[in-house]
Amino acid sequence: MSFITAYPLIQSAFFKYLNMELSGDQSAEDAELYAWLDDMIDVCFAEAESYCGQPLRTSVVNYQFTHSQARHGLESDHRWKYIPYSANTALTGFQWRENEFDSWANVSAGNYAFTTDNGMNFVIYRNINNGQFKATISTGFTDANSPKTIIQGIVEMLVWIYKHSANGGNWFGLTSVATSGASQNVSQSLVTNLDWQKYFAKYRIAVV
Repeated sequence: MSFITAYPLIQSAFFKYLNMELSGDQSAEDAELYAWLDDMIDVCFAEAESYCGQPLRTSVVNYQFTHSQARHGLESDHRWKYIPYSANTALTGFQWRENEFDSWANVSAGNYAFTTDNGMNFVIYRNINNGQFKATISTGFTDANSPKTIIQGIVEMLVWIYKHSANGGNWFGLTSVATSGASQNVSQSLVTNLDWQKYFAKYRIAVV
């Protein structure tokens, strides 16, 4: 049975990077390779997302904050709250409650807005002067709409794993590997090899 990848664009870029041809009719060996590549792409994304401090793949995040954590706006009753996500981010819902024992209620659409200022996202609200807020955020990219820099970074990470790991294995993050049969030693690590990080610099944020 053929394997259907969750990352067709990235897998295609991987094979092009190595000047390898993607098989049209999958053999059992092909399917096993493609499944392994998907697993390794997940590993690469996890490391890149940890480095960036935010999701790079399509995600829904509930970001909570209190009224006291927002800063005053130009008008006395306006408050601005920085939303620390920048990878294709949109606000899809905004709710409020007075305290932890209350239920969340939708904030009236006329009392909040979502804006970007100098590359940073903010939610602005008014007419509420206490309590807790929950912003539902859609962020990250699908495989099909991933920026070229993210694709390049993930592919280079993937190529490193492909070239340095045992067949079907994953030596990601290991600083020393020894195999008794082949007497093979590995002394470098993808985590300490920082070349890939430059592709994600634009999406790195300080705090989530």
